[in-house]
Amino acid sequence: MPDRRRAQIALACACLIAAARAGAQEVCAIPADASLPPLTPIPASDALVFEVLGLVSGDAEATEITGGFSLRYRDLELTAERARIASDNSLIDAAGDVRLRSNDFSVSGENARADVDSEGVGEISFSRAELGINAINARASANDIVIGTDRVFSLNELIFTTCPEDDEDWRLLARELAVSMDEGFGVARGVRLIFKGVPILWFPYFSFPVDDRRKSGFLTPEIAERDRTGFDLTVPYYLNFAPNYDLLLEPRFMEDRGVQIGSRFRYLLPSSEGGLNFEHLNNDNSLDRDRYFANVVHESRIGASWQLVADIANVSDSAYFEDLGDSLGVISQTHLDRFIDLGYYGPRWSVLTRLQEYQTIDDLITELDRPYERRPQMLFRGQWGDRVVAFESMAEAVKFDRSIGETGWRLDSAQELSLRFARAGMYLTPALGFRQTSYRLDAVPPGLDRSPSRGLPITSLDSGLRFERDAGSDRSWIQTIEPRLLYVRIPYEDQAGLPVFDTIVPDFNLIQLFSKYQFVGGDRIADTNRVSIGLTTRLIESASGREQLSATIGQTRYREPRRVMLPNETASDSTRSNYVARLDIGLSPSWHLDVGYQWNGETEETVRAETRFEFRPRDDRLFGFGYRLREGLLEQGDLSMIWPVGQRWRVIGQYSYSLLEQKPLERFAGLEYEACCWRLRITSRRYIVRSSGQTDSTVSIQLQLKGLGQESASPEELLGRGILESRPRQGNAEPR
Repeated sequence: MPDRRRAQIALACACLIAAARAGAQEVCAIPADASLPPLTPIPASDALVFEVLGLVSGDAEATEITGGFSLRYRDLELTAERARIASDNSLIDAAGDVRLRSNDFSVSGENARADVDSEGVGEISFSRAELGINAINARASANDIVIGTDRVFSLNELIFTTCPEDDEDWRLLARELAVSMDEGFGVARGVRLIFKGVPILWFPYFSFPVDDRRKSGFLTPEIAERDRTGFDLTVPYYLNFAPNYDLLLEPRFMEDRGVQIGSRFRYLLPSSEGGLNFEHLNNDNSLDRDRYFANVVHESRIGASWQLVADIANVSDSAYFEDLGDSLGVISQTHLDRFIDLGYYGPRWSVLTRLQEYQTIDDLITELDRPYERRPQMLFRGQWGDRVVAFESMAEAVKFDRSIGETGWRLDSAQELSLRFARAGMYLTPALGFRQTSYRLDAVPPGLDRSPSRGLPITSLDSGLRFERDAGSDRSWIQTIEPRLLYVRIPYEDQAGLPVFDTIVPDFNLIQLFSKYQFVGGDRIADTNRVSIGLTTRLIESASGREQLSATIGQTRYREPRRVMLPNETASDSTRSNYVARLDIGLSPSWHLDVGYQWNGETEETVRAETRFEFRPRDDRLFGFGYRLREGLLEQGDLSMIWPVGQRWRVIGQYSYSLLEQKPLERFAGLEYEACCWRLRITSRRYIVRSSGQTDSTVSIQLQLKGLGQESASPEELLGRGILESRPRQGNAEPR
């Protein structure tokens, strides 16, 4: 037998004997011939696997390997050109091109030493080495790198960056660095940050994440210049107390107003979740008083069917959001909702108990126009039946309270029995119901009934058809024609003596077209004898079942004049409603068009219109426009764009304009440069901050070094929703 082959077998036996003595599972795989690929056995979870590709020699103290060596333990693999293994297998000295790899990181150096004991591979130390962290595509070079058994890296005199070697735009130089792969963060001491060859920061201590796990520490500051606040600086600090609860502190310095402390606390329990948001501005310099905002949100699941939900908000004054808010959506709030719900939700019926009130923060809303408090509201809903017969029941008892005007209890109930006759491509559903409403009122003017009531029968007939045909030259499409007809009959009853607690006239749309009730709320039930007719067509891709086009048009025809109205409304003798139409087109994943339209056939005028168009050829680019019209109330247009300019630059912009008032509502412009390891963003925004139309301007600059902090907001998050909500790109998940 050749001496080389004899030495290989001897080494394999030595490994197995040492393993037996140490009490660990060890496997030694030695190829029969160096020219063949090494054997790769499947080791146990804690097995040590040795592979030798070169020559083996040795004496009583150690075994020498030249020409190639590897050691695998769990998810670690150590390879080297040369190795010296102590006779008791307790120490391995590797030299040459030494590399250590795992799923999370890689280390390479000129020399390495690994301790091996009964527990497996212990501490591994490298000299003149480089470290790569896969999760953030980062690398570091150091004089010494020590890897502990707990997967903690210790580095001395190091250079850290996420940039490639040939384009090192930024570097972090540190005296010491410790990275814990198991805990997901790194800590550096004696740190200098160099960007484009220029030192920009020095700090004695610095902590950063190495994966997507949460960790306590400072987040990216927000710096802006605003007309209402002057220089505006927010430095968030995140506290990760535990996997199921955390806290975000947001100290904010405003040159013209002072220091505000914001906090956002979140928790997640096995059957509950919620949070507390609190902001406090101590002695606003402009108003000489304290200001605050608080919001508590909680949700609990009690057993399989019970649920408790609470959302309570309060603000110190009506101008808080106008003075300190940073978006058009925040400052446009007129009320803050406060409610506590306790509900039971079963398979057939549900019960909800609610306490609800509002804080009105718009001083232009008079006391008589402010919403009522519900103390309490109790709502029951149930549905029973089978495919043919169905019975639905609703009952609500609620006490309405307010400091001015009529108050009291309202009991409202509706019962309906329906039959459903259905065949392939058609259905017919006649229904008969009765709705009873009774009141027990307080603060009623003399001479008026304190206990008025109303009871009305409701008959309806709902029917629909569905026709299908193959479409397209290759018959790859399915086109449908779906007519629908709804007949509703409710007799007239004088309801002028009933109060109006929460009843409104909803916007007329396709949903309201096929609703049995003209009003939302129980204080008024409109008399009607009408037929609603609608026609829908769809274009469906046969292979995927994806709906590419949907178009609907409909109208209501009244057979009798309507006489029941809300106070201050005039009765209408029109025999037909407006035409309402909807068009939704998405023939390509790259673009989408939604159009909503309402037209008055008698005056031949457009009453309402909504249009949204989006073009998204790729994930990194977007062009869209929106248009919204409410005759006599508003007419607005909206343009949005995210588009690359060259390989590195892209522009971000949004422009909202009121055509009725002939002035801009919001203007946003941004320029972003993105390199492989850093991002620079410059933005400017001007938007309305008060109901009077006063505007504010902000300018901000943000530099993000990738791998040293959290990801900045996406361009779509910067733009916000605009006039019409942005539509997510098909095939992608919804934005977070």
